[in-house]
Amino acid sequence: MFIWAQLDMGIVGIIGMLIAIVVLKLGVRAAQNPESGLYKVYSVSLAIIRYPLWIFTAFIGIALLAIAITSGAGEFFLGGVLLGSFLLFVGLVGIRNAFKSKKSERDE
Repeated sequence: MFIWAQLDMGIVGIIGMLIAIVVLKLGVRAAQNPESGLYKVYSVSLAIIRYPLWIFTAFIGIALLAIAITSGAGEFFLGGVLLGSFLLFVGLVGIRNAFKSKKSERDE
């Protein structure tokens, strides 16, 4: 980590983009060949990323709803309730779809 702190931020960004390109290239290659071990590794890593993202989105929605409701009627109330409800809905739908897609992967 100390080495990253001493590098120029432009170089760190370029290195990050190169890593992202390699990961995306491996993902495309894995998607083209589902029998490979790379496909299994890539699908497991996507599942690890997929579930916490939707859970985090739902928790942010719950937190916004709680803050808006406890703050009382103010100018933040309506926006907080709407945004919190939307994020909670998106998070729950994402979790449901992630479980459905995982179930259909197991059934095949």
